[in-house]
Amino acid sequence: MPCRRRSVASAAPSRHVRPKIKVGHPDGKQDLARLTAVREHLGDDVPLMVDANQQWDRPTAQRMGRALEGFGLVWIEEPLDAYDAQGHAALAASLDTPIATGEMLAGVAEHHELIRHNACDVIQPDAPRIGGITQFLKLAALAEHNNLQLAPHFAMEIHLHLAAAYPIEPWVEHFDWLEPLFDERLAISDGRMHVSSRPGLGITLSEQTRAWTTATHEVGKRP
Repeated sequence: MPCRRRSVASAAPSRHVRPKIKVGHPDGKQDLARLTAVREHLGDDVPLMVDANQQWDRPTAQRMGRALEGFGLVWIEEPLDAYDAQGHAALAASLDTPIATGEMLAGVAEHHELIRHNACDVIQPDAPRIGGITQFLKLAALAEHNNLQLAPHFAMEIHLHLAAAYPIEPWVEHFDWLEPLFDERLAISDGRMHVSSRPGLGITLSEQTRAWTTATHEVGKRP
């Protein structure tokens, strides 16, 4: 069964936590049943996202997107192949629910294609994947110019700081299973992630991290 993870919005000093659930099952009815159960459990007032991880083709994405409209989602993430800017643009134009994508792209130019096609409402760059902080800031300037929301992918220890510098309210994902990598912990309280006042990124690698090797530890697996 697809797993759930949390999304955390952040900017100085902080922003709200919102749940996100995986979709993209071969049988769309299972996605709708699971999402219905989650929505009924949380109630209508709790913002909720879904993430399809590129599992749909264009007709399926249109059909599922229409079916998801009634859930009042914050966004539908990666409904199509990451490089299908035109397909994402068609979805963004036809649905009321915002479209989020970009985490798998490997450079500013590829994200610019999304922006040029009006292919998303929420752009999700990954700083390590697109070339680091400098490239991220270049992309953030393009995103701001086009009034896009920003929701950086993964690496929250880096992205918290970058999101805090974005003038439109941003989001940052929270992965608690990354915590053993570092001596410090990001502060989260009352549904908000707080920017550290420690120097630099405010993190140092833990002794456990230095002890791990590819021969002894599987990435993403809890110790």
